[in-house]
Amino acid sequence: YKSYLSMAALTLERDIRRAIELMEKLEQMGEIPSAKLEPMKNVLKSDFCRAVREVYEQVHETVDGNHPPELRAEAAAKAAIAAFAASEGHAHPRVIELPKTDEGLGFNVMGGREQASPIYISRIIPGGAAHKDGNLRRGDQLLAVNGVSVEKASHETAVELLKQASGKVKLIVKYTPKVLEEMEARFERQKASRRGRMPQ
Repeated sequence: YKSYLSMAALTLERDIRRAIELMEKLEQMGEIPSAKLEPMKNVLKSDFCRAVREVYEQVHETVDGNHPPELRAEAAAKAAIAAFAASEGHAHPRVIELPKTDEGLGFNVMGGREQASPIYISRIIPGGAAHKDGNLRRGDQLLAVNGVSVEKASHETAVELLKQASGKVKLIVKYTPKVLEEMEARFERQKASRRGRMPQ
């Protein structure tokens, strides 16, 4: 199984499509009841399966290519599982690829380890790369930049990673707007408290 996974890692989309075709042939031949195959086909065609594949492929690209194929596949699988486990109860992770322009990537972030908060997309800049792409949303939590995890990173570290990135930049994000709203409300309370303590 591990050997197969390592060989198929970069052709998962094709392999999933082929698996669906084979199931449809088995249905036509009447060898397996449609009632048993239909749920499997629905899973393989689902947005969730696509998201798992995209995250796995993105992580696999960042694993050290000097490792044996089996270890590389296993490390990528563990990282992908961890990303989805962390999103339990929320939207599943997504992979977004944005072009880095002279104006940057077209979004702002807030939060960070020093604020006891994840890194969040706080603003999509009108007319910027993210706005034109249309897939990144205010309220998305930033999980990784070009394969480097920022889940426990400081604000400065996350910003520096985004600044250093060039060309096509791959982001792993998940949409959790309620957490962003809570975080912004907390920051506003802290600002108000500081203003209240300022000497008149």
